[in-house]
Parts: sequence; C-alpha cells; structure tokens
Amino acid sequence: MTIWIIVYLISAVIFANCFKIANRGMKDATILTILLELSTAFFALLFIPFFKIKIATKASVYLILAIVVSIYAVVDRLNTEARYGLEPSVYSMLKQLSSAFIILLGILFLKEELVINKILGAIIIIFANMLLAFKKGKFAFNRYFYCSIIGSFLFAIAMIININLEKNFNIGIYTFITVFFPALILFVLGRYKIKDLKEEYERYNKKLFIISGLTWALMLISSVKAYSTGSVVIVAAMLSLTGVINSIIEFIIKKDKKEFMKKVLISILILIGIILIKK
Repeated sequence: MTIWIIVYLISAVIFANCFKIANRGMKDATILTILLELSTAFFALLFIPFFKIKIATKASVYLILAIVVSIYAVVDRLNTEARYGLEPSVYSMLKQLSSAFIILLGILFLKEELVINKILGAIIIIFANMLLAFKKGKFAFNRYFYCSIIGSFLFAIAMIININLEKNFNIGIYTFITVFFPALILFVLGRYKIKDLKEEYERYNKKLFIISGLTWALMLISSVKAYSTGSVVIVAAMLSLTGVINSIIEFIIKKDKKEFMKKVLISILILIGIILIKK
C-alpha cells in the first residue's frame, strides 16, 4: 500500500505542475483533452504486462462501462479546463469534492444509512472548498471553479455506477479503456480531423506533455492499487495530501506566505473531512 501511495503522490504532483506548463499555448481545450487521454492510453498499455491478465466476459459489465466512459469524456473535458485556469494546489483541493458528492448521492439514490460523521465530513469538505473562493472579503467564483465542481459531481455519479468495475479487468487494460474511449467520443462528437490534433500538439511543450501522459497513467493505476491493498481511510487521507504538497511548491516559487497558510488550513480541513467520510 505504502509504495502505491508514494507513487501516486509523486506522479500527481509532477503531473499537475508539468501539465500546467505544457499547455500554456492551448487553443482548443477539447483537443488538449483528447491528446492527453491518448498519451495516457499509450502509457497505460505499457503497464499491462505488470499485472494479472483479466478481461470481463459479462455483457452487463460492458454496458455499465460504456455509460461510465461516456461520463468520463465529459469529466475529463471539464477537468482540462479547470486545470488550465486553476493553480495545481487549488485544483487538487477542489477535486476532493467528489468524496462529498459520493456520500450525498449514496444517501439519495442507494438508500445509504445516514451516518453523522459522514455527513459532517461532507459538510467540512464543501466548506473548505468554499474558502478557496473567498478572497478580499467576498466569494470570487469563476468558470474554472465551476468546471471543477461540475466535474467532481459527474465523477461522483460515475463512481456510484462504477462500483468495483475495475476488478473485472487487468488494471492496465481498464486504465486504457477509461481514457482511450473518452478520447474517441470527444474526437467523433467534435468532428475533428487528425490534422487538428497535430496542429494543436505543435503548440505544447512536448517533453512536459509526454511526462504528463505518463504521470497521469501512473496516477490512475496507483490509486486503484492503493485502495485495493490498504485501508480506505488511510489511503483516501494520504492521497489528499497532493493539495498540501502543491501548496508548498507554489510557496517556494511565489513566496506568498498568507496564501500558503490559507491553503494549508484548507488542506487540513479537507483531510479531516475525508477521514470522517471514510470511517
């Protein structure tokens, strides 16, 4: 478990900062999403031999997977927009909203038991994320905040539908499916051509973009392995530390002590909320 948490934290921090720099020349966010998904899908294939080969045989699994993949296409597009406009630390913290949404959706649609500590944890996470938008005495939401929030909500819906779906597949194959087919959906719906992808790709820092694809694949694989081999409470809490680590990196670069302390406080609140939710 520990090694997978470490792999996740390292890859998540590298991904957030490399991707932020790599796509500064972005012209089309949808094509950027497609290119990132395709890059990640390629690296996911390289990890297939490292895990037990397993492929689902039930038609119902593929039906659910088709629904989930369709949702992921929208989620990935929204997250690309959010990552482009938000600091890595802010995006990492907003991403934790998905845990709160999963609890609320579970209560509403899966008739989950109303547990006080889970509800309190969800409220704390939502409150902490509200603080992220509080600047100069007022709330300053922008489209990037909204993209992240909506993306987290849709991701929570996908997770409710997608309970333990990955156990039916080799992790490398499952990761490939969940990034390649969303890319295909966006490509077809956007009526893009191969030349559109090539032209957009030329606008990026290629080395950093390739690193982004590799580290995103590592993130996806290591998070699944971490949850499957360790305590959900410990894993969820540890994975949420990306917000703190990115805040430290941003503090080193920007030297903004006031903003740094605020982000550390918010990260601690999110950490407490996650622990309460996962108990």
